[in-house]
Amino acid sequence: MEHTLLTLLLLLGFSTSPADQQLVNVYYFLSEPKTFSEAKLYCEETYTDLATIQNPDDLRTLRTEQVTYTGAWIGLRETKPLLWHWSLADRSFYRDTETEYRNWAALEPDSDLNQDCVIMTYSGEFANTNCLDIFHFICYDADIDQQYVYISLLYTWREAQSHCRQFHTDLASVRNPDENLQVQRLIPKLGFAYIGLFQDSFTWTDSSESAFRNWDVFQPDLLGECVAIQEDKYWKTELCWKLKPFFCYRSEVVRKRQILRLEVKSALNVNDPHMKTAILAEIQQRLQALGVRNITGLEWREAADGSVFQKNQSKTSADPMKKKR
Repeated sequence: MEHTLLTLLLLLGFSTSPADQQLVNVYYFLSEPKTFSEAKLYCEETYTDLATIQNPDDLRTLRTEQVTYTGAWIGLRETKPLLWHWSLADRSFYRDTETEYRNWAALEPDSDLNQDCVIMTYSGEFANTNCLDIFHFICYDADIDQQYVYISLLYTWREAQSHCRQFHTDLASVRNPDENLQVQRLIPKLGFAYIGLFQDSFTWTDSSESAFRNWDVFQPDLLGECVAIQEDKYWKTELCWKLKPFFCYRSEVVRKRQILRLEVKSALNVNDPHMKTAILAEIQQRLQALGVRNITGLEWREAADGSVFQKNQSKTSADPMKKKR
């Protein structure tokens, strides 16, 4: 038994680290229709503010199946002036000043109306264009070695954005001259391709700087200054005086859950309930000795038959163990 625990805990000791608390946005749907201003006031008094959506994970969290055809207010509204943003809005993706990298061509960006999206030319320079123009485009994919992917389909900017988010990560961000060159090399001679740079005049009511957007086709339009989310999670502008249900949010601290995979060499029946309980107790003591704090509980991830450890050739391997924090 002691040999079993030492082998198990040695592997565990090298694979764990203290987990921190995590701040997440928790969203609340309010079905009583209100104007945008009334909804904002209610959210400020009861929660934090109208919903701010920072990334695709936040978007997936919203329970929009409760939303009717009228849509529901979120905390985005049109203000001034126009600002440039990258479609990939995760701030941790960028180092200092990298969100500000630009390689404009001469006389760009121009000030023509509705020139709000950006292409890269075959020479590596940026030019703004109408978002309804169709071009090939460059996706960024965080999960493959060749992270920039040239797509030869002809799409509008929003269609390109949707394609990249569905099949890759997002439209390409260009953070520095090296990445500029990487993207440029993918564009055929005399060609052009959309990248993830766009401009708009929308800001979040809680003053957060999130550039994440999920507009519906042909949005934003000129029919309103406030933003509603639809059941399919796409956004549209609406007149702010309209009565709609709405989403509020509150930032809450949660503890992370960490999953560990363990291997044990033992001739003993480690699936015995008393043995599993004893192992968990010993693991908790060893974790605390390693400096891991705030452990609220440990539990095994059990198979359907209640077993945790499964034989693997000459070894007995453990299915993942969940450590609650």
